[in-house]
Amino acid sequence: MDLKGLLLRALSIYSPSHGEGELAKFLLGIARDHADDAWIDSAGNVIAVRGRGQPVIWLHAHMDTVAGPLEVRDEGDVVRGRGAVDDKGPLVAYLEAFRTANPSGTLVLTLVTAEEDDSVGTEELLRGGPPRPDYIYVGEPTDLHVAYAYRGGGKVELRINTRGGHASSPIYGNPFEELYNAYLKVKETLRHGERYNDFTVTPTVVRCGDAPNKVPVECAAVLDVRIPPGHTCEELLKMLEGLPAVVRTCVDPAEVSPTNPAARALVRGLLKIGVEPKLSKKYGTADFNLLIKLTKNIAAFGPGDPKLAHTEDEAIRVPDVERAAAALKFAVEDLGRSHNKGQQAVSTHGAA
Repeated sequence: MDLKGLLLRALSIYSPSHGEGELAKFLLGIARDHADDAWIDSAGNVIAVRGRGQPVIWLHAHMDTVAGPLEVRDEGDVVRGRGAVDDKGPLVAYLEAFRTANPSGTLVLTLVTAEEDDSVGTEELLRGGPPRPDYIYVGEPTDLHVAYAYRGGGKVELRINTRGGHASSPIYGNPFEELYNAYLKVKETLRHGERYNDFTVTPTVVRCGDAPNKVPVECAAVLDVRIPPGHTCEELLKMLEGLPAVVRTCVDPAEVSPTNPAARALVRGLLKIGVEPKLSKKYGTADFNLLIKLTKNIAAFGPGDPKLAHTEDEAIRVPDVERAAAALKFAVEDLGRSHNKGQQAVSTHGAA
């Protein structure tokens, strides 16, 4: 199956968070043909390993998409469908790089579950599993930019309860109005803005009422809060004290040096294939924020316009997927050579 065919097949398998099982089995079958060992772990992640020894390089991408299937369409150089951008385009590029690279050490493919929800797949990897990484590439739609920083993120729940009542005589107050006021108070407290260094507060789910002639008994909303650099989840909790708000999940911002070895190798890979390297800080949050616990030699990278992620217009250019795979292949091979050369230099210096 060629790369475009693989992408179309992956898109045809609907895989919302916690519903990746069919896609995982399909991808395991492909990875197994090119790996020394491959398996599905207890979190539903697909893990494949090639080679042995140092360095250990992870190619990490997520199998899940946001909810809502889309028609898969082949438009020549452009492919459309749910997850084309986030994250099946990047995932296919990472699978191709895993298949074609000649690693000097150990190359590990980690295709994980539930990145769009609770990151249960990556949390499982943090506890153990495949060989621990010296370097990590995280597959995300970066438009072929090398990303080295992500904002943090939290899911904040607002919930208002009242006695309800007849709509003609709402004597107990209206929870919808109170919910809206609470939302405005959260925005004011966090000083919501649109810049990278601002908190952003975005309502994503609102549930209120069950009859057109009845004052709701309960109204609830979920706010997607993004946390800028220099702030933390602990700080977010303190800022929301006294409000009818509960932080359900949260991850801190993450940033590494844009000149770390993984990023530098990727820059060289892009130059080799004729793509001008560009560095980026990402407004969103990704498994990158969790994986830096394993190593600071990390970069996020992949094909796809991030502005199309999670939209009804997800589409990706197949040539960009091919370019991403080629740049990753070079980076993996370059890292292996430079890492082992450095180890030899240290050994020689120590012997002297």
